[in-house]
Amino acid sequence: MDSALEPVARTLFRAALLIFLVTIVIGILNGLDVWEVPRTWLLTHVHAGTLGWITLSVVGTSLLLFGEGSDERAVAAGRRMAMAALAAVVLYVIAFAVGFGIYRPIAGTLMLAVVVWFLVWVAGRYRAVPRTTPRLAMLLATISLTLGAVLGVLLGLFLANGSLPGLSTETAESLAGAHPESMLIGYLILAGVAVTGWLLDGPNTRVSRVVPWALFVSGLLVMTAIITNFEALIQVSTLLEVAGIVTFLVLMWSRIRPSAWSGGGASAFARLSVVFLAIGIGLFFYVVQLFLSGQLDPESGVGNFGALIAYEHAMFVGVMTNALFAVVATTSPELKILPVVLWGVNLGLIGFLIGLTTDSAIIKRIASPVMGVALIYGIYLFLTRLGSRSPAT
Repeated sequence: MDSALEPVARTLFRAALLIFLVTIVIGILNGLDVWEVPRTWLLTHVHAGTLGWITLSVVGTSLLLFGEGSDERAVAAGRRMAMAALAAVVLYVIAFAVGFGIYRPIAGTLMLAVVVWFLVWVAGRYRAVPRTTPRLAMLLATISLTLGAVLGVLLGLFLANGSLPGLSTETAESLAGAHPESMLIGYLILAGVAVTGWLLDGPNTRVSRVVPWALFVSGLLVMTAIITNFEALIQVSTLLEVAGIVTFLVLMWSRIRPSAWSGGGASAFARLSVVFLAIGIGLFFYVVQLFLSGQLDPESGVGNFGALIAYEHAMFVGVMTNALFAVVATTSPELKILPVVLWGVNLGLIGFLIGLTTDSAIIKRIASPVMGVALIYGIYLFLTRLGSRSPAT
C-alpha cells in the first residue's frame, strides 16, 4: 500500500475501533433485552457506530485511497484534516452521550465543518491522482455525507428548539427527517461500493462508473422525496438503487464467485461486504414496499420496524464493517484473520437479521452476543497489531 498517509490512517483506525466498542456493548445489551436503552444512549449507539467507527474509518481509508504520490504539502494537509476529524467525532459522540440540549447542535456544527473540510480535501486529491471508479464512488459518497451532515445539524436544532427559524413546523420536520435516510442510502452504500471496489480491484470502465452515479442520484431522490413528501420519487430512487447494486454485483462476480474465496483473510471480509450489499438491497426493496403500502409508517409507529432495523444493520455491519475490517487488516499484513472472527461476526449478523425481520426475540438474543463478542475479539486483534508495524516512508 503506497501512501505516505498510512501512519495517520492507522491512528484513525485505532481510535475508530475503540469508539466502536461503545456501539457494540450497547448493542449486545439491547439485543439481549436486558436493558431498556434510553433514547440518549440509543442515539449514542447509532452515532458512535456511524460516525465514530464508520466515518472515521472512511476518512482513514480515503487517506490510503487518495494518498498516492502525495508531496509533503499534501501529506501535511491530510494529517491536519484527519486529526480535526478525530477530535470532532469524539466531541460529537460525547454530545450524544450527555443528552440533547444545545450541546448536540454545537458539536454537530463542528462536525459539519470538518466534513466540509474532508470533502474539499477529497475533491482536491481526486484531481491530483488517476481517476478510478472507487475514487469516484468515494468522492460522491463524501458529497452525500456533507449533505447528510447539513440535515443532521438541522435535525439537532429542531430537536433542541422544536422549530427552525424562518420555517414552518411541517417544513422543519421534513428537513430534519431526511437526515437518517440520506446518510444510509446516499452515503453508506456508496462508501461500501468504493471500499470493496478498491480492495477487490474491481473493473474501471465506463459501465463501472455508471454505478456510483446511479447510487448517488438515488440518494438525492430519497432525500428530495422525504423533504417534499413526494412519494413517487421513492419508487424512482428504488429502481436506481436496485439497478446500481445489481450492476455492481455483475461487475464484481469474478471476485465473489465461490472459486474466488480460497484466499481468505482480509479479502474474505471484502467479499462478504459485497454479498451483504445484495442482502441489503433485498431488505431495502422490502422496506420500501412496506412503506408505500402503508404497512410501515415511522410517524404513526405502525408496521414492521424490525425489517427497517434489519436493513440498517445489514448496511452498518454487513457492508461497512466487513469492508472496513478488510481495510484495517490490509494495514496489518502480519495479522492472521481468525475464522472465528470472520464467521462469528457474519453468521451472528445473519441470525440477528432473521430475528429482527421475523420478530423472533429468542433468535435475536442468541445472535446478538455471538456477533458482538466476535466483533470485540476482532477489535482486540486489530488493536494489538496496528501499533506494531513501523511507519511507512
